[in-house]
Amino acid sequence: MEWHQIHGWFEWRTGQQEAVSHFSEGSCFVEIGNFLGRSLCSLAELVKQSGKQINILGIDTCRGSGPEGPKVKDYHREAVEEGEGTFAGLLHKNIIKCGFANDITLIVSDSVNASLLFANQSLDWVHLDGRHDYEGLIADIKAYIPKIKPGGWLSGDDYHEEKWPEVIRAVSDALPRAHPWSKDQWRLIVQ
Repeated sequence: MEWHQIHGWFEWRTGQQEAVSHFSEGSCFVEIGNFLGRSLCSLAELVKQSGKQINILGIDTCRGSGPEGPKVKDYHREAVEEGEGTFAGLLHKNIIKCGFANDITLIVSDSVNASLLFANQSLDWVHLDGRHDYEGLIADIKAYIPKIKPGGWLSGDDYHEEKWPEVIRAVSDALPRAHPWSKDQWRLIVQ
């Protein structure tokens, strides 16, 4: 299986390419919100192709987000129902099928509790794509910004005014120095 065969939403591979090129050997990348692993496996492929040893961690509750966004749609419902309340098995299975079982570490947890596993200034890049509601994204930003090394990146998905207005508002309120990056992404270089 190849990453692009995994069901999901992912259009910002150029951002991942930039990160893999920018960060050095021994870096640590964390992706919050993995769904079935499409972007996570893309990242693992790029890291493997680079020849660098970069730690990749995926964090997800694997229970979905429920109805969200202006359409109030439950994008994860089918996968949650198929897994009888969790899509953790499907996510793990996809990672294995893509050949990245030894390259990606999964943490099944809510993102804020998972942040307690990391020391301050220990991560190079954290990408937020879990919660898309204002309060949830603000909580993720507050939990992870201290965990990022100076010069590291905090970024996120779904930076689109019409589709995800709460993401735009949360990033603007919490991180006024963040800017649009890649396709419908935002990024802050941590000082």
